[in-house]
Amino acid sequence: MGEHIVSGEKGGFDKNAQKSFTLPSRYYTDEAIHQQEIRKIFQRSWLYVGHVSDLPEVGSYITEDIAGQPVLILRAKDNEIRAFFNVCQHRGHLLLSGRGKTGNRIVCPYHAWCYGLDGTLATARMTRDVADFDRADFGLKTIQHALVAGMIFINFDPNAKPEDGDLPAFEKTILGHLPEMPEYAAYHRFDFDITANWKVVVDNFSEGYHIPIAHPTLATLYNEKGGTSQVGKRYKFFQKTAKAGFGGFETKGDEPYMTWFLWPNLCLLSLPGSPQLIVLRISPNGPGRSLEHADIYSPSGAETPNLTAVTSLFAQMFNQEDIALVESVQRGLSSLGYDQGRYVADRENSWFSESGLHSFHQQILDDLSTES
Repeated sequence: MGEHIVSGEKGGFDKNAQKSFTLPSRYYTDEAIHQQEIRKIFQRSWLYVGHVSDLPEVGSYITEDIAGQPVLILRAKDNEIRAFFNVCQHRGHLLLSGRGKTGNRIVCPYHAWCYGLDGTLATARMTRDVADFDRADFGLKTIQHALVAGMIFINFDPNAKPEDGDLPAFEKTILGHLPEMPEYAAYHRFDFDITANWKVVVDNFSEGYHIPIAHPTLATLYNEKGGTSQVGKRYKFFQKTAKAGFGGFETKGDEPYMTWFLWPNLCLLSLPGSPQLIVLRISPNGPGRSLEHADIYSPSGAETPNLTAVTSLFAQMFNQEDIALVESVQRGLSSLGYDQGRYVADRENSWFSESGLHSFHQQILDDLSTES
């Protein structure tokens, strides 16, 4: 953090979690800080956008609005995945929308400029008489992308490397437990419009301190003691073990319960006794709102064991409980009656305390302190 010091009404943020006050509430409500986060965090980080199964054949595409930028991901004629800004280079009209399959060309719906699947400008109506017009100057602008265990990530920083986001190490932990993840497909998708700052949602995922109180059913699923962890600069991986006899999963007591966090906004979990992976992308939507997109991935083919139970527990219980929690927190953060608290962090920096929350906030402040 260097000389960058953040203080609120009670005190300052300290690198030692056991001595530190939490982030002041303005970090969850201030528009200027929100804009800094978009520019310095989201437009410089590796961001999840989907899975290779979303692009099954040549011409398949998905579009997304990521960090305020229109993005187009497609499978080109050489069967390679490409990422572009979803913007016509003539007058800026958006090219495609939603998900689907285009033909061999991408045609702008405004003036019919036509692009190949490799992003090159193929035709542009009535440009023969335009002085010094060169189609080569007007190809679609590319975006960096990387494949991680079958998941697609993009980065708006042209100089970023996958290693900068710990993607190779993160991928190793995924494939070590779910080696068939590149062949998985999303069997269920959910979108949640949440009245809370994106960090409040990630904060909630970053600590297990609240689980025995706020998630009584989830608390009966795993053992609090034991487990392993792996913490990199940009990701965290925690593995715990299940308690025996959890309904719907028929747990025997030794199955792994795994959670991941990948900077800045990706939260993943794999429940005991199931081969599924739940992937949560939390996107800022202004300082006081966020959009949570959830993909539940499962081995392709016939419906696999526990898919229904996983979907039900996540969508109808655990996540609904969490949404109520984070929306309540956001109302409190916006109150004149609150500015800062303290981190309840143990010496072991365990997931069951708020050590992970503190390290997440440390990374926020580090990235915001970088030069524009």
